[in-house]
Amino acid sequence: MAASLAGCKIVQIADQEAAAPAGFDAQAYAEELWSDQVLPHFSASARPVAEVIPAVHESLEAAGNAYGYRAAEGSPWAFIVSGTGQVIAKNTESRAGTLDIKVEGLPDSVALQIGPVIRGNAIRDALPFVSFQDFTNQLEYADAGKALTALALQAISPAAENIAVGDSVAFTGAVSLANAADRLQITLVELDKTSP
Repeated sequence: MAASLAGCKIVQIADQEAAAPAGFDAQAYAEELWSDQVLPHFSASARPVAEVIPAVHESLEAAGNAYGYRAAEGSPWAFIVSGTGQVIAKNTESRAGTLDIKVEGLPDSVALQIGPVIRGNAIRDALPFVSFQDFTNQLEYADAGKALTALALQAISPAAENIAVGDSVAFTGAVSLANAADRLQITLVELDKTSP
C-alpha cells in the first residue's frame, strides 16, 4: 500500500478547487447580452405575426427563408414576431401558462407563453450571435438558452399577472419550429396591456 502511494502527490481539496477553472456562468452570459444585443435585435427583426403565421402554414421552408433564421441546415427555424390583439383566454391551471390572443387577420388564436414554465429555446434560437460553436459543450449551450428564457420571463411576468380576458395587448417574441405542424407558441420578450 505504501509503495503504491509513493509516487502520488497529495493535494488539499481547497487547493484543487482554487486551481480548477471557473465553470460557465449562464446567467452572467445572458445578462451581458440582454439589453445591448438581445432586445435591440428583437426590436429590429420583429415581423407582424399576422404575416408570418400564414406564410409558415403555406411553406415553412419558404417562410423561414423570408422571415426566419436558423443556425444550420436541419436546425429549427426561428421567427421573431410582434402583434396586437385581444385576450380571449388566460390559461394558468398548468405551470406552462399561456395567453390566447385573437389577432386581426388570423383565423386562429395565437398562444403566448407566460410561464412559469416556458417550453423550448426560441429566444436563443432566434439570435444569430449566439452560436453553438461559442460554447464548450451542449450543456453550456442549453444553459445559455435557459438563462435567456429566464430573463425574458422575468421581463414579462409583471404584465402577464395583471392581464385578464378581454384586455388588449401588444407583444414581441419568438417561435421556433422544426416543422409546420409543430404547436405554435410564442416565447415573449415584451408584453404590454394596451387597454382595459
